[in-house]
Amino acid sequence: MKKVLILTGIWFAGMALSAEKIISVTDFGVVPSSRVSAVSQVKKALEACRGYESAVLKFPKGRYDFWYDGTLPDSVEQIAITLRGFKNLTIDGEGSELVFHGRMIAIKAEECEHVTFKNFSIDWDRPLTSQAVIRETTDEYIEIDIDKSSYPYIIENGKLRFTGEGWKTPVIHYTLFDKDKKEVVVRERESALGDNVFENEAEERTPGVVRLYGKAKKFPAGTYIALYAQRERSGIFLYKNKQTTLEDIHIFYATGTGILSFMCDGLHFNRVYVQANEAKGRVFSSMADATYFPNCKGLVRVENCTHTGHADDWANFRGTYTSVRKVNDTHSITITHKWHPSNIYYNPGDEVCFVKVATMQRDENRLTVKEVTAIGEKQAKLTFDQVLPAGIDSTFVVENMTWTPEIEVVNCVIPRRNRARGILLTTPKRALFEKNIFRTAGSAILVEGDTNFWFEAGAVGDFTIRDNIFENCMSSAENGEWGEAVICITPSHKPTSDREEPYHRNIRIENNIFRHYEYNLLYARSVDGLTFSNNRIEYTDAYPPHGREVNFFLDGCRRVKIERNVYDPAYPPLKAELHHMKKRELNVGKTEKISITVSN
Repeated sequence: MKKVLILTGIWFAGMALSAEKIISVTDFGVVPSSRVSAVSQVKKALEACRGYESAVLKFPKGRYDFWYDGTLPDSVEQIAITLRGFKNLTIDGEGSELVFHGRMIAIKAEECEHVTFKNFSIDWDRPLTSQAVIRETTDEYIEIDIDKSSYPYIIENGKLRFTGEGWKTPVIHYTLFDKDKKEVVVRERESALGDNVFENEAEERTPGVVRLYGKAKKFPAGTYIALYAQRERSGIFLYKNKQTTLEDIHIFYATGTGILSFMCDGLHFNRVYVQANEAKGRVFSSMADATYFPNCKGLVRVENCTHTGHADDWANFRGTYTSVRKVNDTHSITITHKWHPSNIYYNPGDEVCFVKVATMQRDENRLTVKEVTAIGEKQAKLTFDQVLPAGIDSTFVVENMTWTPEIEVVNCVIPRRNRARGILLTTPKRALFEKNIFRTAGSAILVEGDTNFWFEAGAVGDFTIRDNIFENCMSSAENGEWGEAVICITPSHKPTSDREEPYHRNIRIENNIFRHYEYNLLYARSVDGLTFSNNRIEYTDAYPPHGREVNFFLDGCRRVKIERNVYDPAYPPLKAELHHMKKRELNVGKTEKISITVSN
């Protein structure tokens, strides 16, 4: 009897295994490394996967090209590979290179469940970003070298214009990288060479050598310049998916964000890299954030990832406020958003709350969305199951409490090879940053929340930062442009007294190593329950200090603890500065030798 059971178990296991259908794109006419567009054949291969409970679509190792066919207007998204409504599908590149051409999204997955992407790279033959190297700078001009075969350009009406596959563009903005480490240059702000340098009169001196007339700040010969066009589309766009996994993926280029995950429920990124393609001599990768996670929910786990060369932050986790434009009746309001259509942030069944703009405090009531109706380009009507709370008007914004994620970022490297900051985070759910290495041009971690510009929602409620290394961060932040400190907490609400209710809550910074040349370890505004403990602070002389001589800048905070930290004897004398708070709100451990000033 026992043998029969074992055999039966083996038989069932075999049946389960055989239920996963394996399909190859080469079965549909795709020829690896042929440089022929694979768009239509991959579309057919994907459709062949639909009939199975579980399927694996394989790209036998090789190069696969995807060309924009020109059949859609520029106003419509050009997408090379589209997945819509799939369940239990794995895209396995088997180490392949996916190479794209023109203005397009490489991959878009929409309303899929349990989809895995793995084992491939994404790149563009001709990126919309270009690259130059400083050759010479004088008081009259700057001269740059450009690899014309990789980054073709023309001089048109005396202006430098880069050209590519069906496009021509000026330089919209740029980032400088040093010639040795290819890191963002030290102690420089945006437009380090000067504003509008690349719109100055241009002259091609010899093929690949361009002179731009006019005054520019001098940098060493050999300094790299990443020259960006207008930000456009994401490399991978994940939209309203459930339980999506990405692993062993290299994104060498994207015309906008490397990976955009919008309103996704459950994400796992493991060994995902948005990185400059060093084999091609590049210092740049995506034209915006490496990864961006607006309005997600469930667990978002990012581990073993390193990103370099992106033109904005390493990662951004956030919700979105929408503004109340008017109250229509007892059950509905009209909302608007400064940047995007308002209807995209809500679904029937979502739970929302109202936040007073002046105080940035949530109203205690929770309402359930019954209906969402788009009105024009950026407005929408929200109808609720319940009656609106008394007093709701245009001085409030709306926050979607359903679409708020738990976040884990573990064993990642955030190097000094992108402009701006490391990781941005706003979420009311549990968040953990653990065992990461931060070496950033701006703040390593930025916690914001605002109701006046980006409308980043999600007042923090439970955030732990532990067992990380922060090494010489803030190397290129000037005058608070990319942050105020290594860890920076700056919601837009600015306290005006020591009695105001804080915006963020329960932030713990524990058991980390700070290797720092500067004073500014922590800048915190409007936090209730802030702990900085058991950290080790080591002094370095990597760069000259340049910021305010305050280690702990606290504004409108409550229940702050600084205790059991170990400081390098070479570290400058410790200082804390308190604003809009009583001195009793700061509990300093007995071994902490901190000079405290209170300024209200």
